[in-house]
This record gives sequence, structure tokens and C-alpha cells, in this order.
Amino acid sequence: MEEKIVSQLAKLMADEKIIAILKATKNKKGLTSKEISKKTNIPANKLYYSIKKMLDQGLLEISQKQNINNFQEFYYSSYKMTHQNPKIFPSLDGDSESDINISTSWIKGHDKEIVKWIIYENQQFLESLQSDIRKNGNDKEIDEDIRTSVSKSSLKLSEKAEKKLMKDILLLLAKTEKNDKEKDKRTVNLLLEKW
Repeated sequence: MEEKIVSQLAKLMADEKIIAILKATKNKKGLTSKEISKKTNIPANKLYYSIKKMLDQGLLEISQKQNINNFQEFYYSSYKMTHQNPKIFPSLDGDSESDINISTSWIKGHDKEIVKWIIYENQQFLESLQSDIRKNGNDKEIDEDIRTSVSKSSLKLSEKAEKKLMKDILLLLAKTEKNDKEKDKRTVNLLLEKW
């Protein structure tokens, strides 16, 4: 994939207006530009350029068209972008609907989708982090309500050890959810990136 495409997607998805549109149009049915305007508080005349760019980059799709008095109304949806189907991405053990393990062979034919998905997921993380920071202000004490965390490691591993590490992490994730017998649960999003 060309670096130019990655830069364009990153720039586009760094725009708060684009993220607001993505969130507003998450359902399969989609919304008209008027409905998007109402839901996002973005004036309709300021939406058209953003919607066109999002359509061009595959962040939105036209989910339906309706003819109303010689006027064609479009419904826009980000469902495919915001609800990646785990069946598209092969899982390690094939059991879990929530585990996504993207294989190298799959990436070769879907590099643009992967870039969009990773940028979107990282943007969701940053938004959650900012929310935690706003909620907790300058409080030096670690608050139990903090939902976001970051961990980074640089390891020197053989190829065999690297593959085992990834497999162990994916198996741990799958087992952790299955073994949690508590009733009070919340969604925990993890994005493991390795390079």
C-alpha cells in the first residue's frame, strides 16, 4: 500500500467531524445527511465535503436510496467500518466471535481495510484515554474508574519464540473471558499490535 494512502486516511480520521459522522452512522440502515447533521450538530452544508471524502475512502457507504418527489435521498452507513465482522478476519481457534487474528495472507489482499480498521480502533482508544484524563483531572491518585492503559515492550526474540508469544497471548485472551464467572461485566477492548 502506498504511504500516501495511509497518510490520507490518518489525516481524514484525525478530523473530529469525520469521527462524529462515523459514530452517528454506525447502524446498517444508515442516516440521511439531514439526520447526520441533527445527530452530530454539524450544519448540513458542512457535511457534504466530508461525506464525499469518506465515501471515496470507504469509510462510509450508501446503504440505501429513496426517491422523494424527483429527489434522490441517500442513506449513509459506517456499519462495515465500525463493526468489522470477525468472520472476515480468521481467528486463532475459530471459536470466538470477538477475537480477531489477522493473518499475513489475508492482509495482502485487504491492506486498505486493515489500515482503516487500525486507525479507527486507535482513535477509539485515544478518545477513551482523553475521557479518563478529563474525568480524573490532575488527581495524582490512580482512580479505579480509569478504563484505558498502555503497555509497550521491545523484546529480542527468535522467530519461533515470537510466534509462540503471539499464540500464548491470543489463547490467554480467549481463556480469560471464558473463565470470568463474575456477573457484573463490561466490554474491555484490546488491540495488540506487533512489528
